[in-house]
Amino acid sequence: MKRLFFDYYEFFEEMKKHPTKPSNKETVLKYEELFGSQKGLTLYDQPFYKKYLSLFKIPYKILIPEDFSEDYDWDLLFRLVFGSLSSEYSLDIIDDWKENPEVVPTLRLSITVSSGEQEITKQLDELWSFQILRLFEIYVLEQLDLAILKKEDKYNVEGIEYERVEKLELYSKKKLMIFKEVKTYQTLMQLVPIL
Repeated sequence: MKRLFFDYYEFFEEMKKHPTKPSNKETVLKYEELFGSQKGLTLYDQPFYKKYLSLFKIPYKILIPEDFSEDYDWDLLFRLVFGSLSSEYSLDIIDDWKENPEVVPTLRLSITVSSGEQEITKQLDELWSFQILRLFEIYVLEQLDLAILKKEDKYNVEGIEYERVEKLELYSKKKLMIFKEVKTYQTLMQLVPIL
């Protein structure tokens, strides 16, 4: 079995020891205190994955960096991006699909992060390996923090769940818009020979 660059348990253990990131250490220790030892577990075993991230179904191919196609669990990263409450994203059909509209289109995923008044947008397929690894770390820590918040403070549960439902609905709308765009173009291409 091929070893991926991001391993949940290794990441979890590394955060416990990392001297320059005390807040990350605090997060993983608190998560383990509330949800038990993570030894031998993957992200797929976590309640937030099973009850939330697993609901993001991905029917299209998403463009990824060619050099790293086998190095990461891309499906997991996509779900982490779509389910994040701290960033935004867009999905756009790659134009060369129109040359062969019978095939399933490939999408370009752009991720937008805001920090104060500054907004940065990056396309996933143009990222370097260290940037991809950093995305995993950021998004996993976000999910761990949210799980802790829900478990420790019952007043936060409703707000977090509301935002998660909104993210799922937004994703469904984006998928529907892509589906409509694809179907419209396919229908037009079928009519062209008639006209």
